[in-house]
Parts: sequence; structure tokens; C-alpha cells
Amino acid sequence: MGSRLLAGCLAFLLFLTLIGAGVLYFLQYQQKLAVDQAHTQALELYYQTKRPKDSPLDTDKRAEAIRIWRNEVIPKGGSKPFVAEALYIVAKDIQENDPEAARDYYKRIVDEFPQSDRHGEATARLAEFRIRTDPEQAKKLYSKVLDATGDLALTAEAMWGMAQLEDDPNGDPGPDIREKYQQIVVKYPDSEAAGKARARLDTLNRHLIFEDPNVNEFKQMHTVTRGEVLMKIANLYECTVYIIEMLNNVTSTTLRPNQQLLVPTWGKVYAVVDKSDYQLRIFKESDKKFLIQYRVAIGEKEWKTREGEYIITNKQFHPPWPDPKTGKLLKYGEPDYPLGERWMGLSPPNNPASRTGLGIHGTNEPESIGSSSSAGCVRLTNEDVVQAFAILREKSRVIIQP
Repeated sequence: MGSRLLAGCLAFLLFLTLIGAGVLYFLQYQQKLAVDQAHTQALELYYQTKRPKDSPLDTDKRAEAIRIWRNEVIPKGGSKPFVAEALYIVAKDIQENDPEAARDYYKRIVDEFPQSDRHGEATARLAEFRIRTDPEQAKKLYSKVLDATGDLALTAEAMWGMAQLEDDPNGDPGPDIREKYQQIVVKYPDSEAAGKARARLDTLNRHLIFEDPNVNEFKQMHTVTRGEVLMKIANLYECTVYIIEMLNNVTSTTLRPNQQLLVPTWGKVYAVVDKSDYQLRIFKESDKKFLIQYRVAIGEKEWKTREGEYIITNKQFHPPWPDPKTGKLLKYGEPDYPLGERWMGLSPPNNPASRTGLGIHGTNEPESIGSSSSAGCVRLTNEDVVQAFAILREKSRVIIQP
């Protein structure tokens, strides 16, 4: 009798164990299913692939996606591969406002998801956090990226990081460091790292071109000979009269024999207008190296700036402007005159005599810079257009790209 009772108790305990295991499995399955569904929902909210074409992303939906990933997917997803994707997207999104949390998310990807497609990117991002706090660790992380990846964007990012490790942000880096930034721009022009390298070079080059009174990599000394005028000197160095005037505060009427003038060494240049980020960038024709960049405005929806390759065919101070919207002829000094301080007209290379109405000019609406708001032309602030006018010559190429 006792043995039967014991056997019955054991059987009952086994039954309870099986029931408990089943309930646990069911709950785990339900949680797994909930996490999977939450991740799918967050992806749809974040990327909004079903929205109408050309409609903007809904920022509230994106914020909700970040909330779902942070509160439901990342804490409960364990080692599921898609958790690495969630960690990466959230880290990038919060990096500016919550850098410490972003750093921890990148570190989790590096430590816990070595096979993830995001591992290399997370390694580079984590290294960026370490540049100033732990340079040796940053160098090791960047070296891992360079050794492990064939991804061009990641290679560029690691090269940028290595250059940052040698660059004092408050100092004036030497030509060797500037050359490292230039190599990123030349070899990987469409990468995020190239954008950061151009921004750093822009600050450095502006100082060297417009503020440094000495001979440097952008300027050399020219000795004026008897009878020489600025146009002759400008043609000799393939630059404009205006840049020589700007660098030396002179005019042709003030030149004298044996006078020393700073003249540019960059030779022919070309410009790229990138509509995607509202930038006009100037490069050297000889080696495609970056010179300087300016924030611009481009054509609004009904007057889109036409893409393609052009050349500068006329450069003018304050030309009259026939408003394409109203037909009214506007003159410099009138309140609605839109061209600002300079005008550079653009024409197709195969038909330079044609007048397209497309140009690069200043503006009476500086607040419009960085937006799609013009009648099709490329706008710069008046201060910037004076500089660009001085650097770009007639017949300089201008490439307008999406």
C-alpha cells in the first residue's frame, strides 16, 4: 500500500513538473513571439516603407520605434541576431542626446554579437567614443576594423579615426595629417567619413587661404615685373584677379615692380553642388583634392535645380534679374533683388553661348540657405558668394548632382 502511494505521489509530481515545463515553454514561446512581433513593428514604424512616395518620414513614428526597441526588444531579446540591429539603430538615433547609452549599446554589439553584420560599424563607432578618453584602445579598435573589413565605408571611417587620433582639434595639424583627410575625400567621396574629413579640412583650409599671411601649401610668392598687370598674373597661375586682390588688398593700379604678391597654388578648380546635403564643394582639377565648401540653397519643388555638368560662362556684379515667377525686371538695390553680391551664370559645356537662366549667386534671404527655396539657382550667403566668385574662374566646371 505504501509503495503504491509513493508511486502515485511520484507520478503526480512528474505530472506537475511536465505541466510546469509546458507552461514555462508556452510562456517563453509567447515572449519570443512578442519580441519578434515588436521588432517587426518597430522596423515598420522606423522605415515606413508603405508611406506614399516622396512623402517625409513621420518623426513621431520613428520615436515610437525607438521606444519599442529600447523597452521591449533589447531587454527581452537575449542573443537573437536582430537585437544587434536594434542596438545599432537605437545607438545611432540617441548618440547626440544620450551618448553614454549609445556607447554602451555599441559595446554590447562588439562584445555579444561578433557575427552580426553591424559588428564592424559598431566597432568603429565605439572607437570614436574612445578617441579622446582612451586613444590606445581607439587605435586597437580601428586597427581591427581595417584588418577585418572589405567594406569601403568602414575602411574610410577607420582611416578618419586614425587621423583624428593624431589631430589636435584645438591646434593646427601639419600637412601629413591634412593629407590623410584628403585621401579619405579622394578615395571614398560618398562615405560618411568623407563628409567629416571635408568639414575638418574646410576649417583648416579657410584659415590657410584667407587668414594666414604667410606662404603655405595654398599660396606662394610672386614678384611683380615691370608692366605686369593682375590679369596677366592671374592667367599665369590659372586663378582669378579677384582672389589675388583679396589675398593682398591690391588692385592693378597699385602694382609696382618687385612688389611681392601672394598667389594661389591650386591651379584650375571645379565645383560640385550636392543637392542631398545643400553643399557647394570646390576641388582642385589636378588631383581632385578638396579645397573649400559652402552651404547653399537650391530650387524649390516647382523650380528644381537641374542636375548635370555645366561650365561658368559669365561672372557679374549685380546684373539685373528678370524674375521667372513674375516677369518683373529687378535691379540691384531694389528690396526684392534676389542675386545678392555676385552672379555666376552656368551653361552646358557643349553649348557655352546658351543662356540657361541657371546660376550661382548671393541672396537677400540668408535664412533660406540649407533649404529648397530658390527659383532653380544655387544660392550662397553674400559673404560666401564673394569668396566662391574669387576662387572659381570662367570655364570652371560645375557638377550638380542629386
